[in-house]
Amino acid sequence: MLGIVHRLMKDGHEPVGLFTFPCDNIFNFNRETDALGKKLDIPVHFEKPRGADIDAMKDKGAEIFIAAGYLYKIPDTAPAYGVNVHPAFLPKGRGLMPIPFILLDHPEAAGFTIHKLADELDAGDIIAQEKFELSNNETVESLSGRIAARAPELMAEIMKDLPKYWNNAKKQNESEALNFPPPSDQMRLLNWNLPLERLEKIARAFGHYGSLAMIEGNIYAVHAHEIKKEKHNLPPGKIAAKNGQEFSIAVNGGFFIIKKSEILPG
Repeated sequence: MLGIVHRLMKDGHEPVGLFTFPCDNIFNFNRETDALGKKLDIPVHFEKPRGADIDAMKDKGAEIFIAAGYLYKIPDTAPAYGVNVHPAFLPKGRGLMPIPFILLDHPEAAGFTIHKLADELDAGDIIAQEKFELSNNETVESLSGRIAARAPELMAEIMKDLPKYWNNAKKQNESEALNFPPPSDQMRLLNWNLPLERLEKIARAFGHYGSLAMIEGNIYAVHAHEIKKEKHNLPPGKIAAKNGQEFSIAVNGGFFIIKKSEILPG
C-alpha cells in the first residue's frame, strides 16, 4: 500500500488520511504507515471504517479512496472514487489471500487488478490489470514483491486520467470467477508422504508466513527451507539428520531441509 501512496505523493497528490488495521509487525506490517501519518499530520485509523470516517475524509477533500491489502470492507465512498488493488488477475483469484492458491495450483490467476469497489468483495468493474507468468521457483515473497513494484506505476498512470479509466472499466465475467477461501492449516501442512516437489511448492506458497510440519510430536511453523533431490531407502518423515534447529527430513524424491522454524504452542 505505501508504495502507491509514495508514488502518488511524488506526482503531487495529497493524502488526507490513512486506514490500516492491527498488525503483528512480524508477518504483516503497518509501522511505516503509522509513521507516515504522523509525519504528514494526518489521521491514521486502525479500526474498521465507518461511514462517518469516510465522510470525514471527503469533508477534507478526499476525491479517491485506494485500498491495497486492506482487511476490512469499505463503506460507500460516492461521490468520491473508490478502487481496490487486488493481488490476482481477476475474476480469477478472488479472496483475502489468493497468492498461496495461485502458487500451488492456479498460475492462470497470477497478476494484479485495479478495480472499482463494489458491494461484493473483489467483484467490481476492472479498471486495469496486468498478468504475470510464474517462475519455476516463485514464492509468496517474490510474487508479492512483483506486484508491489508494478502496482504504484499502474496506479499513477490511471490517476493521470482517472475519469477516462473509470468510465471505460469493464465488468467482470462471473462465469470465469474463481473464489478462494482463507488458507487453512491443512493447506499449509507439509505431509511427508507427498512428493518432494509438492512439499517444496507448499513451502514456497507460504514462505515467511510459515508452512506447518509435524516433527517428533511437535508442530513447527517452517519459515525457510531447502530441498535436495536424491535417491534413498528411508521412509517418508524419517529425520535423516539434525543439526541444531535444522532438520533434514526424508521424503519421496529426496530430502526436505528445514532451515528456520519455531515450535508452535500445543
